[in-house]
Amino acid sequence: MPLSESLNLNSFQTKTPSDVAEACDIIRHSASTLDAIVPSGSGSKMHIGYSPSRNGVILCTKNLNKLVDYPARDMTVTVQAGILVKDLTEMLNKENQRLPIDDPYPGESSLGGLLATNTSGPRRFGWGTLRDYVIGISILNDEGRETKAGGRVVKNVAGYDFCKLHTGAFGTLGIISQVTLKVRPNPEASSMVLLSLNSANVESVLDRVHTTKTRPVAVELLNRNALQQPLFKNLDLSSDYCLFVGFEHGAEAVKWQTETLAPELSDVPGKIDIIHGPSDSAIWRNLGMFQSTRIPGSPLTFKANIPSSKVASWCALASDTLPGLSLQSHAGSGIVFGHLPGDVSRQMAFDAITLLLQKAVRYQGNLVIPYCLEDWKSDFPVWGQVRPDIKIMRKVKESLDPKAMFNPGRFVDHI
Repeated sequence: MPLSESLNLNSFQTKTPSDVAEACDIIRHSASTLDAIVPSGSGSKMHIGYSPSRNGVILCTKNLNKLVDYPARDMTVTVQAGILVKDLTEMLNKENQRLPIDDPYPGESSLGGLLATNTSGPRRFGWGTLRDYVIGISILNDEGRETKAGGRVVKNVAGYDFCKLHTGAFGTLGIISQVTLKVRPNPEASSMVLLSLNSANVESVLDRVHTTKTRPVAVELLNRNALQQPLFKNLDLSSDYCLFVGFEHGAEAVKWQTETLAPELSDVPGKIDIIHGPSDSAIWRNLGMFQSTRIPGSPLTFKANIPSSKVASWCALASDTLPGLSLQSHAGSGIVFGHLPGDVSRQMAFDAITLLLQKAVRYQGNLVIPYCLEDWKSDFPVWGQVRPDIKIMRKVKESLDPKAMFNPGRFVDHI
């Protein structure tokens, strides 16, 4: 979507530096005039968060997209952060390697955008998140200088872990200019086990999957409304829920795991299908995309994090509270995405989100809103319930960005 439609940025001028030196010049000039700087790569995630609290410039990093170093035998790669994830994927694939992080915006996301939001998908259960793969990072700070942390070797423990600090910081501490990642070999084989479930047996089946002898890398639960969306219609699934259990390992390991899981769940009422790679590639892709899909007319998408043991009961509450809700859960990780139906009123949505947020917090979790109508953001808990560690976040912000230049007002508690 155009930036002007996703945030109140009509008064912002977009500047697209050709290299790091030019980006630093822009930052120094903005610092002298106290202009805000809104980092942007491809713009695919500009709908997340609040509008900036003051005017300034959009600093677009799409030209900072170069390969810096790729010693494939060391299984690390160093690239500038403006590189598109699809281009990085193609580059790694030539060496039969990959970064096993799902991109919900295929063809659009920049690596820096994924890092700033710490975006992940179904594979986070087995392979982790971007925080687990960043071993070196370069940041353009508020003085217009490039600072570095970490390095180009996997065993790097010197100093404070700035890599993790900036991963998920939403661009509020500086602009990510370069990243070094550790990568993995492509799996020999993959497979997807699909189980059609009714509402009554979701919890018991999830409990059994959590204690299975197998080691899935993804455990995805979708409700009936989600299964009827275009991404999944070709699967012809009409049950209350469908559970997708994904495996990616060596060929023999995948074969053993699928042959083990199916008998473990053979007494569960419902249909069991096994789809082997490469036929399962579309399912993997669509499961990764659905969390960010803009369902026509849907005014709001939420993301809740709760204990994995509470996923079934929380999803049942959400479905009862909002009939027509399309739900997807990374059930092994305790992450639940929900797309509200188009006919829900603002008040109904607010009451439902308030209830679901309270329930998530009671489970020691939270609920945030990655997308909603812009005129709803003033009332809705976009970043969920503010936690006690907000004081630490503010101290870090004041230390690394004392002029509050980077994405001011857009993050948690309008930080």
